[in-house]
Amino acid sequence: MRICLISREYPPDTGWGGVGAYNHYLAQALKAAGHEVEVIALSGTDESSCQTGDGITVHRVAWKHLLEELNLFLVSVPTCHYVIKTTLALWKRFLEIQSERPFDVVEIPEHLSAGIFHALTRPVPLVITLHTPHSRFIHDCFHGVTPSFDNRLICIMERVGINLADLLISPSENLARFVTEDTGCSIESINVIRTPIDTQKFSPEGRRAFDSEGGPTVFFAGRLEERKGIQILIEAVPSIVKRVPDVQFVCVGADTSTAPDGGSMLHWLNRKLSDSGCTSKVKFIPHIPLSQMPDYIRSADICVVPSLYDNAPLTCIEALACGKPVVATSAGGMSEYAIHAERGLIVPPRSPEELAEAICTLLLDNKLCLQYGNNARQFAQEQLNLATKANERALLYQKARDNFQQKKADPVYRRGSERSLRDSLEILCAYEQMLFETLSKQSLDFRMRHWFRLLKKRPRLCAASLVVAVYRRVFGAHSIAPPLIDKLEAQIELQKKGHFSQTLGFAQLAEQLGLISGVKNHSDRVVEDRTAAGRKI
Repeated sequence: MRICLISREYPPDTGWGGVGAYNHYLAQALKAAGHEVEVIALSGTDESSCQTGDGITVHRVAWKHLLEELNLFLVSVPTCHYVIKTTLALWKRFLEIQSERPFDVVEIPEHLSAGIFHALTRPVPLVITLHTPHSRFIHDCFHGVTPSFDNRLICIMERVGINLADLLISPSENLARFVTEDTGCSIESINVIRTPIDTQKFSPEGRRAFDSEGGPTVFFAGRLEERKGIQILIEAVPSIVKRVPDVQFVCVGADTSTAPDGGSMLHWLNRKLSDSGCTSKVKFIPHIPLSQMPDYIRSADICVVPSLYDNAPLTCIEALACGKPVVATSAGGMSEYAIHAERGLIVPPRSPEELAEAICTLLLDNKLCLQYGNNARQFAQEQLNLATKANERALLYQKARDNFQQKKADPVYRRGSERSLRDSLEILCAYEQMLFETLSKQSLDFRMRHWFRLLKKRPRLCAASLVVAVYRRVFGAHSIAPPLIDKLEAQIELQKKGHFSQTLGFAQLAEQLGLISGVKNHSDRVVEDRTAAGRKI
């Protein structure tokens, strides 16, 4: 089967976050099962590239400068600006590859609606894997995500993609239930498939990154942010140290600006540790390559996942595969992996007291630790190994293809996949034009800044426009003008045909997307519309 995996994140260029690492493992598993796999992901640089390694072709898509011309769009809905420009970049690259050698199926995460164009146009069977919908972040107010128009629009796009997909996959029943309530799709339409892991790489045997120095070690991996619960763990440290004086904590994860005071979370955590006299007990490591992650997990006695919400975090699954007992919270799908009193202990979120109690229970009972660790390893080998999950995935892909054939003739968008790029671009430019005209009418400050930019960039056009604008203001928009004014207006219109479409970003973006045809017609329509509105320059 020829399979396309599309994701904004794919290591190593664009991070080892949960979505990226998941697609990496899945691509390796599908390739090992004999399938042909190509990955389309964002580039970490300003250039597109195509690389083949381990039999998997990875297409890196340049995106950072896309839609830069639509400045008002960026200012008004910044998150949507990022979502749409990255989705456009991924979609265009997919169409190019699909036209050369069609895929049998494509799998895309629901997060930030990366599959919206596939869902609307239906060029190929679409499988959407649930990770964490944007609506979940709004629901729990994580990362400062508010129920603004910007964020709600992203939620709508995600819901459209989910409801139009040929097959849905969720890593946990907990997430499946949330998506059912959020989108209205039936629980029966969501296939709960556990997240796979490389049980050969993540195993109890192998190199260790550090020695325990005579005392037990607690390991945490995740960004230093509120949702990952690192602040809850640090609050629990003093009581743990009181009962287990020789304990050490190793925390791997990048710093973020999500501290309660709005600053660095790492600095805020260090201040908390300093206040409690436990600074020497905790070691922070900003980043380690995925290849070294098994070494760190093996070095620990237990792993802790104190998240305020996580559907099925890889740090939990990787720990289970390494045969380590896990202390996790009940917020999300972690309890479906680290079963309470079987492979670890599950505690309520936001409770440093209960988190400390669970950690101490395991640290003070080596026999219990060993029992839970063995259970965890057995579970990972039997139910999460890549080979088993690849075969399971292939059956689901065939199911998606069957579903696709049943409703192939009924896409929501019926003007063709290629046309979708240009239509989307025209909508974005129309939105930008609407904002420009509204602000021009309502804001003197905006008009002054606009004229200043025009004067700086194109002084002759600005001067001519001012002369014509003053004349039309005094003598009327439809009065018979002297030859000089008519000549100026004609020259301005010629300049505007190119300039205004460039101001909207249509011509430049169309060129970036390879949509040169249609640009002139669009420019002409813009000028005609503005001329009919009273020749406002």
